[in-house]
Amino acid sequence: MPNLLSDLYVQNRKLFHVLLIPHLYTAAEATSRWVNKATLTDARRAVKTVEFAPRHLGLRLASGSADGVVRIYEALDTMNLNHWKLDGVIEAEVEDNTADNEGLADRNVGAENISSNENMGVSSLSWCTGRFEPATLVVGCSSGRVSVYRYMDGQRSWLEAIRLPSHASPNGVPRGVLDVAWAPNVGRSYHLIASCGKDNQLKVHRVKRGRGGKGDSEGAASSSSSSLMYEGTEVLDQSQSWRCQWNVTGTVLASSGDGGVVRLWKSDFQGQWKCVSEIVGDSSGVMALNDQ
Repeated sequence: MPNLLSDLYVQNRKLFHVLLIPHLYTAAEATSRWVNKATLTDARRAVKTVEFAPRHLGLRLASGSADGVVRIYEALDTMNLNHWKLDGVIEAEVEDNTADNEGLADRNVGAENISSNENMGVSSLSWCTGRFEPATLVVGCSSGRVSVYRYMDGQRSWLEAIRLPSHASPNGVPRGVLDVAWAPNVGRSYHLIASCGKDNQLKVHRVKRGRGGKGDSEGAASSSSSSLMYEGTEVLDQSQSWRCQWNVTGTVLASSGDGGVVRLWKSDFQGQWKCVSEIVGDSSGVMALNDQ
């Protein structure tokens, strides 16, 4: 009999707002189907992204919605997936919306304006998978903001640890974040976070792991007292990228866009990122459909 919990983790990228697990039949029946086990309805607007937490953090998931809020849920009983508890809330786009809009009003942006679709809360998120790090998320917003949030045991809440460079047009108009991806860390002393946005830029942010930030209380556990320090950002590509994802070791970054091309990026021994391969999709089928 297959492990239901493992199946749930493997399929996490296919779940949207409604949690599904396979319903097992008797051995005589060779097929299985998906059944609704729980529906999470706390979001006030459309849910735009959802991702399960790494296995060592337990059975948790984070969802980001157009109301600008990230909600973290935890299963009360891993053997009974009907009941999920709202374990944390991150107001990623609520606090500074007024200030941001006032700043934009004073800025001379000419004929270029922010569309209403770009001011729609959280657009993407990704968990830090490090086993020796506290629960940490990177969140991308439709206003162009990219922030790292970390759960602090002392405050028992999620706090913004670092704000990474935003995605914006050359004259400073915010552009939406399309995707973010936190690289798996295999023996590095720093973290890598990728982001791509509507400013046609694919970026890799480098964040160094530290110890004992200024806000940490004395005697805190080492996992809770670790701090994050922003080191720099490198722009890899300036063509439209819609999605980005790391390989299992966090050494190769894949990006894809409208052109039917998947690009693979890798850092050389000098720390410079280069495109090492391009995978071109077969567009013959699409062309044939268009001709009909």
